[in-house]
Amino acid sequence: METNAALLELCPEPLDLGVPDHWQHPGRTRPTPLAAAPAPAPASAPGRPDIRPTPVPLFVVPVGSTPPHGPGTALSPDSCPDLNGHSRATLDAASRGRLLARLPDRVSAAMAAAGHWELYGTRGLLIVACGEEARQMGFSVESVRPGASLPHTPYEVLTEQEARTAAGRPAAERERLVTRYWVRKDAALQAVGGGLSLAPERIEAGFPGDRGTVLVPGPQGLEAPVLVRNFTFSASYEFAVATPEPLALTPSFAYSVR
Repeated sequence: METNAALLELCPEPLDLGVPDHWQHPGRTRPTPLAAAPAPAPASAPGRPDIRPTPVPLFVVPVGSTPPHGPGTALSPDSCPDLNGHSRATLDAASRGRLLARLPDRVSAAMAAAGHWELYGTRGLLIVACGEEARQMGFSVESVRPGASLPHTPYEVLTEQEARTAAGRPAAERERLVTRYWVRKDAALQAVGGGLSLAPERIEAGFPGDRGTVLVPGPQGLEAPVLVRNFTFSASYEFAVATPEPLALTPSFAYSVR
């Protein structure tokens, strides 16, 4: 699952449209905005107002070989997987300082102001989820190797039905589909705090379309329903966000950097 971050075409939601950014490439046309995350239907009850979803800011940061702040200060594409799963609390002060110094100004400023943030990385890409609400969501991102003849993500993470579906697809589509199933399961497990202590092949995540509910096995035979959504910001990656139902949280792509 390798990609060249320099080839990415990310689509930010223009919350900061018109604000100068010296790190953007001069003379380049700004990409088309990413479609807003589909919000869950508001829940209402007699005598109670509608529940509006709470946005959770996400920063999508491609990491290439060009330093944003000068020679020797950039993250490398291969350093992103090592940051995966880390949070503000799991990095010591020196490590946090080094990371913030290596990220674009707008991302590091948001992280410095947030009481909590979490990192999700794969080769060439880092995603930052800011705010306390990020603790209640699960995120997973993986790069996709285009044209792979065999899936890089092992079939062992799939249910029997998912494996049959993937096996029936052309080789050019198989890697992406298997990776999509995997990030859905990974995000769902994170959302309920299970991590990989639960077997991903027990979770059916082969729903059609970009959103669906998966059931994560719990104690005493109980199952936790989790809403999982896929977002496509580049053909090079699969990205999933998961929220335990009925929590009203939704990702807000506050800023993407190329």
